[in-house]
Amino acid sequence: MNEFNKTIESEICSWLGKRWIHGQSAKSTGADCIQFIVAIAKFAGWLPQNYQTIRYAKDWAVHNDKSVLKDELEKVANQIMKKEDRVLNNLDKLQLGDVIVIVSGKTAGHAGIYLKDGRIVHSHIVRGIVKESLSIYEDLLDSVWRFKQCH
Repeated sequence: MNEFNKTIESEICSWLGKRWIHGQSAKSTGADCIQFIVAIAKFAGWLPQNYQTIRYAKDWAVHNDKSVLKDELEKVANQIMKKEDRVLNNLDKLQLGDVIVIVSGKTAGHAGIYLKDGRIVHSHIVRGIVKESLSIYEDLLDSVWRFKQCH
């Protein structure tokens, strides 16, 4: 693993144990799933420091069929896999920092960031920022995205 990847992995893991807080991103207190990914992407230089997401309701995916998350990802990332590609059978194609999009409610409304070895880090509404096996979400996987500015 190169030095850059070690630094990103360390940054991702430094968020573990923080609380889930809707629409926020502060390492001292916590973040929701989207703001956590934005914070990592800014740290890595994949997004500009002044990048801001649109405002979104915490229960958007429960009540709407349209994925605001995927609309925003289309602006800054390339989709590299869809559910039909059987992501879990292609883990060797995933890279540190890939955004894993998960169906939550009626649409793709939750996301995590790929770490390595089939594990993701995401901000869970009850448990906060946690590291888990991607296989837990096998039936809920929607897509995988990679930042266009990724090193």
